[in-house]
This record gives sequence, structure tokens and C-alpha cells, in this order.
Amino acid sequence: MVDVKSPEELRSHQWYGTDGLRSFSHRARTRQLGYLPEEHLGKPVIAILNTWSDINPCHVHLRDRAQAVKRGVWQAGGFPLEFPVATLSETFQKPTPMLYRNLLAMETEELLRSYPVDGAVLMGGCDKSTPALLMGAASVDLPTVFVPAGPMLPGHWRNEVLGSGTDMWKYWDDRRAGLIGDCELTELESGLARSPGHCMTMGTASTLTAAAEALGVTVPGASSIPAVDSGHDRMAAQSGMRIVEQVHKGRVLSSILTQEAFEDAVTTVLGLGGSTNAVIHLIAMAGRAGARLTLDDFDRIARTVPVLANVRPGGQTYLMEDFHFAGGLPASSPASPTCSTSTGRRSPTTPSASSSRARGCTTTT
Repeated sequence: MVDVKSPEELRSHQWYGTDGLRSFSHRARTRQLGYLPEEHLGKPVIAILNTWSDINPCHVHLRDRAQAVKRGVWQAGGFPLEFPVATLSETFQKPTPMLYRNLLAMETEELLRSYPVDGAVLMGGCDKSTPALLMGAASVDLPTVFVPAGPMLPGHWRNEVLGSGTDMWKYWDDRRAGLIGDCELTELESGLARSPGHCMTMGTASTLTAAAEALGVTVPGASSIPAVDSGHDRMAAQSGMRIVEQVHKGRVLSSILTQEAFEDAVTTVLGLGGSTNAVIHLIAMAGRAGARLTLDDFDRIARTVPVLANVRPGGQTYLMEDFHFAGGLPASSPASPTCSTSTGRRSPTTPSASSSRARGCTTTT
């Protein structure tokens, strides 16, 4: 059983529970929102930072997932509040969302710092959104859980299984070379990206959500669950329950984002054959968390870590759904079992029985 914090021990008590004009005003305005005193007073207030947008196909399902997070928060005895934050769409935002990564980090930091919240659930996944959200949250250092957006379903065109982040370039070059025409290209437009979710290759998005899981800020196994799988809903609800537990335990983000955790994340990225963009983002995330991470650390760790995952584009064959059904990160992680996570313990690092279903997607040696 988790010891429950008294109302006076909660950060939100400073807004709601003191004997003063401001608390009176905050309570009155919360009634204006339609909430009863029994719904929120004395309970952990959980901010859900949601990068959902109609223009971001990687996150277009997160409006629904936020409801599952809220369900988990309510179930665990918390009070959820959803905050819309900037959406960084790798697909549509020009010239590059990299220009806005730090802007989202600033927005995350200032929202969490300035509102009456005791813990945070961060919802993102498309490339720069993962480091941005975690960088901002690290500066505030509240209990925090990250909910990855999840990869989209594999693409299909005729007899081909498509990877959205890689085959786009391949078939565009084929059209330029005259190997396919406008008819085939139109068919590809409907088959390349078949569902909500970020790219289902081991590109930047899947690499960084796997790194987030290795850091310990997600529930175990969260990063590879396909975005439209019912398991993704369950993971979101579990994350809502977990953050309330984190608040009561007082497990702030700095207790998770340690030097060892970042070395685990580097190890994971290397073992998965992940995106080289992880170098830029993990170094920035470590700096925000007060850990030291350099290119030399990547070089040192790379000399001892084999590539364990045959996932495109670093691999030749499989996509993220295959990786998930092979057991996901818990079945393949070469990371250390010693670091703290959002669960209070490291996920198992030995292969699970499900890895036999991967048809060679992952191997462990």
C-alpha cells in the first residue's frame, strides 16, 4: 500500500487550502468550472499536457487517449486537468520542428511551474516532442509520467509492406526514375501511412520513445504499443494511475533522470540501431536534468553494445509492430537493472517468452 499524502503536503494546497483571499478565489473559480469541492480538494492535481492537434497525424488520437489517462487518474484518487500544448508535427511544420523544440520545452516548464499541479502526464511521440516535453518537465522536477503516442500500423501497397519514414523516399525516387507513375503514386498515398501514430520504423520518434522508456519515465513496455491497439488505451489508463502513485510517493523526475538512466538510454538506442538524432536530443535532455552526457559517452558505450534489433531502417526487415509483438523493449533491452523508474524498479532485461514470435525481429546474445 502507498502512503497517501495529506492535503497539506500537496503542492496544490498552496492554491486551494490556505486561509486567504487567493485560495478563496481559486476555489470559487473551480466551482465556475463546474467541479464540486469533493472532486478535487485534498486530492493530487494531475496536469495532462497534450500535444494533440488536427494537423499532426502522429498525435491525432491523443485527444481520445487523454480520456483514458483521466480515467486512470480518477480511479487512483487524483484530479486530472488537461492542458493543450504546442504540437510539433514533423510532417507539416516548416522549415523544421527543431526550431520549436525548445519553445515547447519552455511552455511545458512554465505551465507546470505556474499552475496548481502536483504531478504531470506528458503526451507526445513525434520526434522533437519527446525531448521537448521531458526537458521542460525536468526543470520543474515534479512527479512525471510520459505517455508515448505509439507507432502507426505498417503500411501496405500491393504486395509490399511499407515503412512510412523510409519507403516514401524510395518510391519518390522510383517515380523520378520513371519506374512508377502517377497512378501508383496515388495508391501509395493511401497505403503509406494507414493509421494515427508516429512512424513505425526505428526512426527518430520510435528511437526517442524507446529512450524515454529506458530512462524510466513510462510504464514498462509502453513505447512500442501501436497507436490504435487497445493496449494503448490500457497503457494510458495505467499511466494515469501511476502518476497519482508517484505523487504520493514523492518520486520526482530528478530521482529517475540520473546519470545511470541516461547511460541506459544511450545503451538502448545503440542496441536498437536507433536514429542518430538521439545524440542531439539525449545530450540536451541530460543537460536539463543536470546529468553529464557527451559524444565520448556514446562512443564508449557503442564499443560494447551489439545491435539487437532488425528494425528498419537500420535493419532490413521488420517494423515496430513486429518489435512490439516480439516483446518490445523489456524483451530486448541491454540496459542496467539498477536504476529507478516510474514503477520504482527497472523493467526485466531478459528476453520474454513472446520473443519467439518475432520471426527474428530481435535477438539477444
